Amino acid sequence: MILFKDVSYKILQLTVMLGNANLSQLNIFKSTKSYIPKLGLTVYAGIIGTSHFVQIRQDNGPIFTELFACETLENQDSEPLCYLPIEALKDTVHLTPKSFDYQFECKKLPYDKTADKITTWAAEQEYNSPFIFLAFDFNTPQQELPTSRTILVIHEKENGITIKTVHEYQEENAIIVSESRVIV
Repeated sequence: MILFKDVSYKILQLTVMLGNANLSQLNIFKSTKSYIPKLGLTVYAGIIGTSHFVQIRQDNGPIFTELFACETLENQDSEPLCYLPIEALKDTVHLTPKSFDYQFECKKLPYDKTADKITTWAAEQEYNSPFIFLAFDFNTPQQELPTSRTILVIHEKENGITIKTVHEYQEENAIIVSESRVIV
């Protein structure tokens, strides 16, 4: 089992795979699986440390996996579509494998100036009842110190889903926010 310990946002990488990516090796802190009947999609999403994964399966169709983490998955049953380190993610990533249209963007924000705004945003997202809302807070033994969080929100759209994430690295004064769009 891979124990995801995100040491630095600087080593994050986007891994996108088509096929049955084996997620059993991940140390999953929180996860959920939900179904969107009108799109025929099963969405399995999880927080793995200060990282995340989202796996999408169409009814009787292909499986698509997004992993934004400091590690990659080794899978023989899936086709890697991209392995991109964070420094290569300055522009939108756009992939069109088989029956999916996928776009991914991310940006770095300063933790000290943005953490309160992220807290407000997360509360609004949860209040608005998105399709999926997951959050994990990494509490420290010293309560006076700020803690990092990972937040994953998925919204159902007319023809797909939007994935929004927050990956906090308070020790590096960094918050990485991402947004993905998957159209089926």
